[in-house]
Formats: sequence, C-alpha cells, structure tokens
Amino acid sequence: MDGNSPARHRTTTRASPSPYKVNKQRIMSAVISQIASPVAARAAVTRQSTRVTSASSFSSPSPSQRRVDIVPSIPKNVPGVRSPSRRSFRLVNAVAAPVMDAAPGGDPFSAFFAEQMLDETAMLAASTFPISPEELIAKTKGILATNNGAGDPSRLAADFRFVAPVVGPLSKEKFIAAFSSFKLEEAFPDAVANFYAFRVDPFETNRVWFDSRFKGTHTGPFAGSIKPTGITVETPPQTSSMRFNEQGECTQMTVGYVLDKQLGNTGGLGGVFGILYAIGSGLPFPEAQPWAKSLRYSLFNKLGGFMTKLQGFLKGLGFGKK
Repeated sequence: MDGNSPARHRTTTRASPSPYKVNKQRIMSAVISQIASPVAARAAVTRQSTRVTSASSFSSPSPSQRRVDIVPSIPKNVPGVRSPSRRSFRLVNAVAAPVMDAAPGGDPFSAFFAEQMLDETAMLAASTFPISPEELIAKTKGILATNNGAGDPSRLAADFRFVAPVVGPLSKEKFIAAFSSFKLEEAFPDAVANFYAFRVDPFETNRVWFDSRFKGTHTGPFAGSIKPTGITVETPPQTSSMRFNEQGECTQMTVGYVLDKQLGNTGGLGGVFGILYAIGSGLPFPEAQPWAKSLRYSLFNKLGGFMTKLQGFLKGLGFGKK
C-alpha cells in the first residue's frame, strides 16, 4: 500500500478454540475432580474413624484402614496431558492415607494411653480431702505473696517444715528467722519470680506443685556484704510444692528442685545457691557449686568403657560363643 491508495479496512475475527485445547481442558478438569473427590472422602473417613471408641474390636483391618491409592489412574497417551510421576502418587497418598496398624478404636496409641496415662480428673474427683484444688492453689499463692509465709506465720502449721535439695528440713521457727532477714528485693529490685503451672497432685490431693523461673538484676547489696555487680541472674526452671492440712495450713514447703540444669546462668543450681553462684559469690563447698563428676564416677565410666571394648575383643576371637 502506498500513500495514494485508498485505505482498506481490516476486520478481525476471534478464532474458535481448537478441539484439541477443549479436550485438554476437559481432561484436566476430570483429572482434578477425580483426585479431589477421593481426598475429601478419605478425610471424612479418617475423621469418622477417630470417633470410634476403644471398646471396638476386629480381627482384620476394616475397609477404612486398608491402604488405597487415592490418585486414580489416568489414560495414557492423551495428547497434551502429562501422566503424573510415581513420586506424585506417593506424595498425595502420604498426605491423605490414615495411620496403618491401628489398635482397636482406630487410635494406634489408645492401648498405651489407657494403661500408662493417668486420669487426673477422675483421681481428683475421687479425693476426700475437704479443701478443693482451686482453694489450695489460692492458698499457695497467698503464702508466696507474704514472703513464703514469713510475713504471715499464721498461714504455716505449727509442725511446718521447709525442705530444699541441700538445706533443711527446717522447723517453722528457724524458717521464719531465716526468711525474715533475707531481703532479696533489696539486692534485685527488678526481680520477677515468674511462678507458673500451679497444679494439685492427683496422688497427694493436699499438695500443690508449681514452677518458677527467677530473673533479676543485682543492683543492690546482697546478704549484707555482697556489693552490686550489675549481673542479671536467670535461674533454670525450678519446681516447688506446698502441702496442707485440713485446716488449710501449710505443713511442708519444698523449693529449688531444678528441672533442667542446662538453662540459666546459675551453673545448674537452684534456690539461693544458684543466685550466689551467678553473681560470683558461690559458697565454698561442693553442694553450692555446679555439679562435677567425682573421681570414682569418672573411673567407673572409664572402667565400664574398657570392659565393653574387652568383651567385644574377646567375642571377635571366638570366646563366649556357644
């Protein structure tokens, strides 16, 4: 076309989709539908099987427990459609397949749970102790709020005992005298005890257990002579307990039992010994220092390793064979 020729109008028409593309789309829709339906069905079967009670019994796996490949077979040699790989089949089946070898009741662990797991709710409900678990926990928190009862001795029974991993048992009089002069808040003004996990012991329904993770910065004088160090002390998790009589008085308090010696910066120590060690003033006896292997324990381990190697050597020579 040159500049002098009349303009020609172009008309464009949208081409209809080819039968090949239509067939490809229909085939893919059918494949997706076939995959999705069994997955949904399998999920429904799995949910239903979990509601079966442990009293059910059977001699052979039920149809819902037999492994069935949920990905349907796809016609081969279909133009434009790639057959899924074997890995794709395995991945989809791994997601949707139920647990095999299920115990009666549909749960592979139901027998273990029934035999080994304690029914705490039932044991607490059967308790004859006159004070409820909620009241006991409230009493425990009240004692903690009054400097472990030293600020309100009426909360402690006449036969009260204080027991720690190293210190104690201490009588009520000795305990009050020790804790009344122990001003932890002066040495650690920002201290937080972080008490948590209060629970009543199902075996001793008059006893409350609880855990703590003390954290505080040493910015004040401690024990009268230890100057501030600026060290932030973080203890490992520790468990403590209080036992009560029927009058609601605390008869025994246990504190400072470390749950994981790897945590914190107290050398794995709990209670006051751990705090003193963290600020560089650990007391000069083994009980107030981080745990270390004794000579006898080290020799025992070495001897045990030697004997194991010796037994292996003798077996290799043919000794001990029948």
